[in-house]
Amino acid sequence: MGQARPLSNVSPRKKNEIMVIKFSEIEDAFMFVSMGQPYENMAYLSKKSGKIYYHSEYGDNIEQLPDDIDDPIYIEIPHKKKLGLGKNLALEFSYKFIPQKAEYVESIFRKKGAYSRFKNLLEKLGLLENWFEFEENAERVALLTWCEENEISCSNNKKPLNIPTSESEAIPVLSENERQRFLKNTEIVNFENHTIAECSKTIMASCNSEIEYIKKTFEYVRDEIKHSWDYHLNPVTCKASEVLKHKTGYCYAKSHLLAALLRAQQIPTGFCYQRLSLENSGPPYCLHGLNAVYLENHGWYRLDARGNKEGVDAQFTPPKESLAFSTTDKLEIDLPEIWSDPLPQVIEVLKNYKTVDEVYENLPDIQLIHSVKG
Repeated sequence: MGQARPLSNVSPRKKNEIMVIKFSEIEDAFMFVSMGQPYENMAYLSKKSGKIYYHSEYGDNIEQLPDDIDDPIYIEIPHKKKLGLGKNLALEFSYKFIPQKAEYVESIFRKKGAYSRFKNLLEKLGLLENWFEFEENAERVALLTWCEENEISCSNNKKPLNIPTSESEAIPVLSENERQRFLKNTEIVNFENHTIAECSKTIMASCNSEIEYIKKTFEYVRDEIKHSWDYHLNPVTCKASEVLKHKTGYCYAKSHLLAALLRAQQIPTGFCYQRLSLENSGPPYCLHGLNAVYLENHGWYRLDARGNKEGVDAQFTPPKESLAFSTTDKLEIDLPEIWSDPLPQVIEVLKNYKTVDEVYENLPDIQLIHSVKG
């Protein structure tokens, strides 16, 4: 995000828009759908209005489904079995927390009434509440991933995905699949590029630990890579290697470089976004880009390398976040997801506009929809 000045044509993007609704509404619909067997209860989210329509095969329906419910503008809320949250989740819990009973749990799930017997076992072992917490977190992670895949962002003022809210909260463990998603080399996060690899090695040479490397890399990108609008520097950069070469970039581009340098050392790193008022006084709004890094002792931790200036003081102080900006306006939001790739509309702007002025006049935004229960 740049320094404020009047704009005339910043508006929500028409392509690759992300719908923003309350995650609690998605959760309610998910619970409704998952109460019975698949297809007994159904819920559909309108991508146009944000309204959720409910339907039950038992006939207790307050309103009829729209006649065009098969239109692609409606997204079917998934049943938990479609998200892999049935037997496999129970087995994952068993092998992680009661490995000595894991084979017995497998035998339980070969017969009818498996969940009742599984819960009875956990109750005898004093682990039933642990299971409920584990199941709730897994459902939330899977549902947020589903939202991301369907370009739905959740404005619900909850913590970002998998970020502990207190020191006493369990640190989430990344599955191998999740870890690989946040370690991949891509066209934009191109850490296999020679200059990125050499820069990473140079920083690592002065570090004694992974946490020290993360801190020094964050400070390098924050302080040594100049924010394009703050310094009014061209060219417009997008790929991590471009940002390093030209030593400049918008917040989005700087987040690409930070992700590349951290992934170069096998540190899982993702992308986060805020929707902020450009002039701190209502419209226009735009996206602001930052990162989340997975810390072994803390879980996901957000950090913002956009560059400090008067009124902006972003630091690396885990477990406490110290970001460049906070959300205060009612239409400003912290998007809670952690993406493994930059948002498409961010890449589109950085690739399509050739000067920092053109980018500033067309900063990416998102479509903000307040959901309504049907």
